[in-house]
Amino acid sequence: MMQKPLLIIGNKNYSSWSLRVWLLLKAFNIDFDEQLIELFHSSATVILNEHAPTGKVPVLVYAQGDDKVTVWDTLAITIHANDYLTNLDVWTGMSKSNTNSNTSNRINSAYCQSIIAEMHSGLMGIRSEMPMNIRATAKIQPSAACLSDIARIENIFADCLKNRPKDSYLFGLFTAADAFFAPVVLRLRTYVDASGIQLKPMTKQYCETMLNNTHLQTWQEAALNETRVIKEDEAGKLLSIAGVLAS
Repeated sequence: MMQKPLLIIGNKNYSSWSLRVWLLLKAFNIDFDEQLIELFHSSATVILNEHAPTGKVPVLVYAQGDDKVTVWDTLAITIHANDYLTNLDVWTGMSKSNTNSNTSNRINSAYCQSIIAEMHSGLMGIRSEMPMNIRATAKIQPSAACLSDIARIENIFADCLKNRPKDSYLFGLFTAADAFFAPVVLRLRTYVDASGIQLKPMTKQYCETMLNNTHLQTWQEAALNETRVIKEDEAGKLLSIAGVLAS
């Protein structure tokens, strides 16, 4: 039996890339242990030096010695998990035996992979100006680049969700795309209303669907119990705080 993978992640209030892969593994029933390190803190040095070639999280490791497998970067972990750790196809949410059964599945798989790559390599306006901060409600002055990214994200959501039921994930079943856009949902909740940014009804509905996801709720509960404030990941004018720091 293969050793249970160990997922090394950062602070749950802030680490959006950690959330993406954690949520993916949970959603696809991949059993794993997790080890949380403190971002930008000397206490993380030993484990990062041992397991993370880039010095960053997330990192997935399993087995030992010459058989040790190390996968870093959220997209790489997603691909590896799909290839080796689940019988389901993470791009469609379907069993792998059904993935190539018709053209529609291939189209959805291609679209899913494309928007994940777009999220991974781009949308820097929203990522830099609206860092994930689950406990916070904060007001920002979004740049044109940030607003353009929000508009692009809304177009992605609208295109994926058209002709789907009200409470649907982006491709019907939960896929890697939902995991990759989960931090975006949390960013929108933190900053949009406080900053006077208007969202389309379909965007709001998808955000509600994601916020009702049991695994995402579990992550948020853990984030709200964290006490460390990382100034590098704080943005805008703080209006309120939830969780243990609220008092």
